[in-house]
Amino acid sequence: MTTLEISTALEQQLFNGKNFHVFIYNKTESISGLHQHDYYEFTLVLTGRYYQEINGKRVMLERGDFVFIPMGSYHQSFYEFGATRILNVGISKRFFEQHYQPLLPTCLVASQVYSVKSTFLSYIESVIASLNFRENEFDEFIEVVSFYVINRLRHFREEQTQDVIPQWLKTTVEEMHDKHKFGEGALENMVALSGKSQEYLTRATQRFYSKTPMQIINDIRINFAMKQLEITNYSVTDIAYESGYSSPSLFIKTFKKLTSFTPSNYRKQLTVIN
Repeated sequence: MTTLEISTALEQQLFNGKNFHVFIYNKTESISGLHQHDYYEFTLVLTGRYYQEINGKRVMLERGDFVFIPMGSYHQSFYEFGATRILNVGISKRFFEQHYQPLLPTCLVASQVYSVKSTFLSYIESVIASLNFRENEFDEFIEVVSFYVINRLRHFREEQTQDVIPQWLKTTVEEMHDKHKFGEGALENMVALSGKSQEYLTRATQRFYSKTPMQIINDIRINFAMKQLEITNYSVTDIAYESGYSSPSLFIKTFKKLTSFTPSNYRKQLTVIN
């Protein structure tokens, strides 16, 4: 019988006596492999999507999704969809148990995927994009985000819907991430992929995602555009057309509506913390 090789990341080696250990980065591959740690951690997707395998269960995270990983849960990441921009926060055992432990639900599954509200995600992105504050202000920001994340865990069961997304709809949305599908004629492509009428598809996306098909398409397009702004030097005009928009002005308007930034400002303010 083969024993899993699981390395352990230690708070003592990473935190330098601080309450948090924070990374904001673009990742294309995992360098840590299968590991666990003696502190608490959560990982939030800012753009892109990737797989996280936690305690043997593989889950997919997209923009706005996060997982909370308690001490001792072994996990690793798989970046099969290209670069993914991530906010990764480690919380020291002492600080977590003093300030956040009472908020944890009694029954917590480490491999459960949670989501932040779009308004709070916009707040996170705006703070990260500025990063022109003093260190103590950054610590306060991370405390706020951590409290929000733990609170989402606490309220998850209250918000859970009894509806299970049907497989045909999951598959349709997954296949719409193909650039050839979310480009020209995206809505027609989505209807064709679903095998349903447009009216039936719309009722299904509104029921299970609380969005219309075009809102889902725009989410996919803008997520793609954000990645292009982060990892390429392509012009905003080129990215607009690459993302499936018929004009740069429509692209800029949609991008600002969904992210609170213009594409140029988003690229200009991108900052990576290591």
